[in-house]
Amino acid sequence: MASPGSRFDFASDDPPGHYFYLPQTARPPRARTQWLAFRLRLHRFVAHTPASHFAIVLRARLGFDASGRAVSISGRGMTFGDTSQAQPVAGNPYAQAAGFGGARGAQVESFWPGGNFLYQDASVLPAGIEDDVDYTIELRVDDERRIELGVTAAGGAPQRTRIQDRAEHPVIADATGVLIGVGRGPVEAGPWRAELRDILTGWN
Repeated sequence: MASPGSRFDFASDDPPGHYFYLPQTARPPRARTQWLAFRLRLHRFVAHTPASHFAIVLRARLGFDASGRAVSISGRGMTFGDTSQAQPVAGNPYAQAAGFGGARGAQVESFWPGGNFLYQDASVLPAGIEDDVDYTIELRVDDERRIELGVTAAGGAPQRTRIQDRAEHPVIADATGVLIGVGRGPVEAGPWRAELRDILTGWN
């Protein structure tokens, strides 16, 4: 677990269970939108683990087994990185609906125990992400299930997309956590690291 702060790092030699996780955040009265913003820079991530991606989740709650290992995610948020080969999880009937599909850059995703939904039409950066570029990541999720993401590469214009998550998706309704983790691809060709800086989160 992690406390709110200015930085968090990921690397190829991280042990299992290394992720940024705030199990709960303080939601002020009448606040309707949870938000998260941070800067991200990758070093040999794309070159050495091109099928990996980040899961960035608000309204987040992890489920754990008896040994304390995280085994499920609930929440709404986004991916950052290559999910273009993603397939529906077995037993997830919602993923058979139109519009499910991965992307190469960043896209909206909802998560729940036993399933997920990648919104193919709510994606940006179709050419994919790059190493050694400073990205600003912004994410907002409101009480009406609207998910909005923004990605800005240094020197470039903001790339934004939004969608309203489907009401039938069984996301846990009252969670207030924040999660940033890495879904690692099946092949890694060498060491890599990712630097998260200026992490800020809150409600409005």
